[in-house]
Amino acid sequence: GGQLGFAVVAPHPRGRAPVNVMELMFAEWEDGERFSFEDSDRFEEDSLCSFISEAESLCQNWRGWRKQSAGPNSPTVKVKDGQVIPLVELSAKQVAFHIPFEVVEKVYPPVPEQLQLRIAYWSFPENEEDIRLYSCLANGSADEFQRGEQLYRMRAVKDPLQIGFHLSATVVSPQAAQSKGAYNVAVMFDRCRITSCSCTCGAGAKWCAHVVALCLFRIHNASAVCLRAPVSESLSRLQRDQLQKFAQYLISELPQQILPTAQRLLDELLSSQSTAINTVCGAPDPTAGPSASDQSTWYLDESTLSDNIKKTLHKFCGPSPVVFSDVNSMYLSSTEPPAAAEWACLLRPLRGREPEGIWNLLSIVREMFKRRDSNAAPLLEILTEQCLTYEQIIGWWYSVRTSASHSSASGHTGRSNGQSEVAAHACASMCDEMVVLWRLAVLDPTMSPQRRWELCAQLKQWHLKVIEIVKRGQHRKSLDKLFQGFKPAVESCYFNWEVAYPLPGITYCSADKKSASFCWARAVQL
Repeated sequence: GGQLGFAVVAPHPRGRAPVNVMELMFAEWEDGERFSFEDSDRFEEDSLCSFISEAESLCQNWRGWRKQSAGPNSPTVKVKDGQVIPLVELSAKQVAFHIPFEVVEKVYPPVPEQLQLRIAYWSFPENEEDIRLYSCLANGSADEFQRGEQLYRMRAVKDPLQIGFHLSATVVSPQAAQSKGAYNVAVMFDRCRITSCSCTCGAGAKWCAHVVALCLFRIHNASAVCLRAPVSESLSRLQRDQLQKFAQYLISELPQQILPTAQRLLDELLSSQSTAINTVCGAPDPTAGPSASDQSTWYLDESTLSDNIKKTLHKFCGPSPVVFSDVNSMYLSSTEPPAAAEWACLLRPLRGREPEGIWNLLSIVREMFKRRDSNAAPLLEILTEQCLTYEQIIGWWYSVRTSASHSSASGHTGRSNGQSEVAAHACASMCDEMVVLWRLAVLDPTMSPQRRWELCAQLKQWHLKVIEIVKRGQHRKSLDKLFQGFKPAVESCYFNWEVAYPLPGITYCSADKKSASFCWARAVQL
């Protein structure tokens, strides 16, 4: 089913109020943060990467991923005061969030079709902040989400139709009255998560403004969307002659698109040899949601995201222009001593957390952990892989953390010595933050031991890769044992919640997993 939230509550030794361990971990983590990246525009003038044009800068800073006035987990659609939600609606909402629809279909006696429709109704996400976050992740900024908001407010979404777990509509741009301004948008969802999205506009990122407009329309105007049961459920109610009539009418409506595929399927069905379509029981239904064995996760546009991260890191590691200024106007006009002014100039980029885009992504990863989003680890893995492809980043990280003077942190990068030292310290802080996030990831109480050991092997491989690259470069190789690297995260992998602090229903338990799977199988058979 869907991923349940976890919270570890530790009893106080003297009988006081219980302490939430996970909240303490997040609180301790946030205490070290003195700057917010949600208003990171104030750092732009001091950014080491702000010498590029404004258009290029905004597309890769991942700003605006959270709305300032809204909470991280507050639902967008709120219940009116005094309105009592029926028990059947509350039950359908819980089933829609936790249980795959394939399991619902196999329950005997069968679930009524009207109740299936309510389950499909509640399976769509309720919080538009999730749409904003993933749109910002895919496009590098919140601009596309804001365009989608404008399309929604201008009533550009036409003919919305939800068939099971498949939502489609036509988004017409008000500026273009021609047919080329109309785009067909389709969204698939499962257990309150959007699993895939597509649009005929041909944008580079999947989360385009038209997809955002359709999602916002479904969140705020759910009653205006025509709701139908999954196609497989409707087909099961047809007789043989009705099924034949349905197939022939479908082919006659779209002969050029459907006829070649229909003939191929007929050949496979009528073939005397054992084909894949004849050996598999049942048939796929894109409107019935994923299978029970599939994990429900938000759609993450990994390819586009990797390219944007690569561009950001390339600009950060590449040469930057040296700006010469008047020393007298820089120091003498200031009331503070010259040494303090010089240190303020060096610390300003560090406070801005360079590169800004990567730090914003790390903040998004942290927010995903808070929301129990399963894409937090994959996003962090993409960030780590991209960072470790640049030997300059690895060299800076190693030099800063193993050298007291940091004299070997500069290297040949096209920067001045002072700029290189600032960039090296900023890079080391960024890599340390990634390790902290990995440490939090492997300490998830709901994680299975197998998954934890897989992450442990991956972390060890990354650490050895860093050491190998350092030994090839011009660094002090004798200090490799002092370099922490990924060691704190690797050490956390050896902590076992099931043995050290088992909590029923919260920490992972192999016996509970076996009994739960047995109960599901028994429910399906009954």
